[in-house]
Amino acid sequence: VFGINKKKILPYGLPRLDKFLDENIVNSSKQKIYTNYSNIKEKNIILFAPTFRGSGQKTASYPFEKLDLNAIYELCKNENYVFLIKMHPFVRKRIKIPEEYKNYIIDLSDYPDINELFYVTNILITDYSSNIYDFSLLNRPIIFYTFDLDSYQIINKVHRPIREYAPGKVCTEFKEVIETIKNKDFETNKLNKFREENFSIHKKSASDMIIDNLILKNEKDD
Repeated sequence: VFGINKKKILPYGLPRLDKFLDENIVNSSKQKIYTNYSNIKEKNIILFAPTFRGSGQKTASYPFEKLDLNAIYELCKNENYVFLIKMHPFVRKRIKIPEEYKNYIIDLSDYPDINELFYVTNILITDYSSNIYDFSLLNRPIIFYTFDLDSYQIINKVHRPIREYAPGKVCTEFKEVIETIKNKDFETNKLNKFREENFSIHKKSASDMIIDNLILKNEKDD
């Protein structure tokens, strides 16, 4: 992506993901969420977790009008879903959810750890966020709601074309998102390809490889 010679890159992985699939962590996280939000336990969970719009923390926002709350409510009510919203930490404004929708649409933007939410999520809806790397390890469907696809790619200079690289269905209108969920048209073949291209199996954790190959090696060389 950045034109760097592959020999200059140390493929040791992300330490924060070393314990991501640890069974004890997964189970304890699920238990904590279901204890705090018991009404979602028997539901299929959709997590909406997009990145922000704007140039940075001071100007970050999200156009909530791009979500059709009535369509979400009807989908959830009829097909046993609950729709969780987790906005980027930079976005301080919260979405206004009508009272009659609150059993099906829940704003968890203040929940501290999105990875814990991933464990109970059946379908992730995002856009240009790097959270796809974490979530793809769970091998569950991802939908990309990119209503501003062309302008975002030009202004924000995405690393790779979304339509070519996204590990899931790309939708530019919210009605496409709803239909994708109803029809279960997730294009999971893209997810399989993404996982094959971006993840390798190592005998050691990322933390161990970094310590062995960078810290301890440097101390030995010194």
